[in-house]
Amino acid sequence: MTATAQAADLPQTRPAAQSPLTADDLYQACTQNQAETLPNPFTDVSPDHWAYKSVLTMHYCGAFRQAAPRRLFERSLASPQQSVMPPQPR
Repeated sequence: MTATAQAADLPQTRPAAQSPLTADDLYQACTQNQAETLPNPFTDVSPDHWAYKSVLTMHYCGAFRQAAPRRLFERSLASPQQSVMPPQPR
C-alpha cells in the first residue's frame, strides 16, 4: 500500500496551519463524536493508534462529551495554558 493510499484511510484532521480552534469547533466535534477531526496535541499518539479517537475525545471533550454544555468549551479555550497536572514546586 502506498503512503498516499494509507493517508486516504486516516480520519481527516485540521491542518496545523489552519486558524486556531474556536469554541464552536470544539462543541461541534464533541457533540458529533468527531474529536479525531481536531488537531492532535500529542506527539506520542499517532492517528493510526487504536486509541487515537478515545485519547483526543478525552483531551478535548472530557468524560461528558455529547452532554457537555457549550459554555464548557468556551471556558476551555479561554484558558488554554491550564494543565491537568498542577504546577511543580521550584
